[in-house]
Amino acid sequence: MSKTMIMAIGGVGCNMSETIMREASVHWVREATYIFADTDQARLSDLGKKRYQTIDLKDSDIPRDIMKGVEKLYILAGLGGNAGGAYIADLANFAKNVGIHNVSAIVTTPFYFEGEKKITKAKEAIEALNGVKTKILHNDDLLEKYADINFATAFNYADLSVLKAIESSEI
Repeated sequence: MSKTMIMAIGGVGCNMSETIMREASVHWVREATYIFADTDQARLSDLGKKRYQTIDLKDSDIPRDIMKGVEKLYILAGLGGNAGGAYIADLANFAKNVGIHNVSAIVTTPFYFEGEKKITKAKEAIEALNGVKTKILHNDDLLEKYADINFATAFNYADLSVLKAIESSEI
């Protein structure tokens, strides 16, 4: 098992991780252990067909040995939806409880047009990460920075900025 683990939570985290796996240029990032965690059974099934290691977040018994030997954990998630914001702090605490002292989170916040409920949920999730090194990417910044391109391309650029942060050990 790799000493570095990248754990994707929910749709956004899983999309980020797939981009990272495809685009990574640094050896230790390519060789990291990738875990895909979600509550969406269809997504977990699709990820399993790709032979990715998955965790059903609805299952309260996450196997402790899944993180055995891990020294550095990156948790990737979009906040404000059903999986990322709801589970990220629990997974970060779980990792610390099994002995991983170097836990980092890279998260995205909802667009302003997604509404106050999602924005509030994201803020609460960020606050719950108290004590975890966290890099926050604001989706609204994508609208400003990449206003002249489509959403898919903008999200790919965001995923690549996450990869850059990991490869350069910014977080």
